[in-house]
Amino acid sequence: MLKDDVKEKALAGAGGTQTKRKCSMDQNEIDEAAGETLRIFRESGAIVEDVHVVHISGLHFPMTINKDAIFPHLDRIERLARLLARRLTDLSIDIVCGPAMGGLVVGEWLAHELGVMCAFAEHDPDPQPGEIRGRFVLRRGYDQLVSNRNVLVVDDIVNTGHSIRQTIEAVRAAGGQVVAAVSLVFVGNFDAKALGVDDYYYLLHYDVPPGWPPEECPLCRDGVPVNTRYGHGKEFLAAQKKKQEGKGDTTPSVEGGTGS
Repeated sequence: MLKDDVKEKALAGAGGTQTKRKCSMDQNEIDEAAGETLRIFRESGAIVEDVHVVHISGLHFPMTINKDAIFPHLDRIERLARLLARRLTDLSIDIVCGPAMGGLVVGEWLAHELGVMCAFAEHDPDPQPGEIRGRFVLRRGYDQLVSNRNVLVVDDIVNTGHSIRQTIEAVRAAGGQVVAAVSLVFVGNFDAKALGVDDYYYLLHYDVPPGWPPEECPLCRDGVPVNTRYGHGKEFLAAQKKKQEGKGDTTPSVEGGTGS
């Protein structure tokens, strides 16, 4: 549900902490942007509840926000990018960078609105032990593109902060100056400092239940199938199967299609 304190949450610093920068939208505009964002997500069928979803962080959740339901509607993603761009007029930005895939899509639309370049981070093809997928890194020459430039790091949905945090680290490792982090929706419960930035902006704060590590997940315990249409359930099940081979254990059951 939309939090009652959306006036404090929407387009402010994460966790309700105000950004250090002067707000370029008044409170009524902030509230209207939050309400419009929620309507767009609902109309697109992007808010999915009563599912067993595995996020890239490895945590399990009983709901998810399916950003892929919005991306086919170019008028909607354009509108969201325009709303977000209005919040960033006081920032000096040379390039926008987001984690593929969702952060890449939002990043390109946002960069277009801001009139700047766009790059993206992608998963390292060689994940480390314990990782569902490799860390986000800059390839294709984008490490050189962000070097010595003011970079705005963007993602579509920020939950645990896993993807956007790794993208921020990748930009800094390449010599880029991260001026702020932004997202369409924030569903976490941490502040900007936890992302390693001074300023974090978002259009909407949507309240979701906390996630669980696999060994503490009540959905796993109760035998609720892992959904493979949303999130990273397919990778989780594959990793579990590989881990349990030869032990005679059964892997968690599967629900949904073959989406990533």
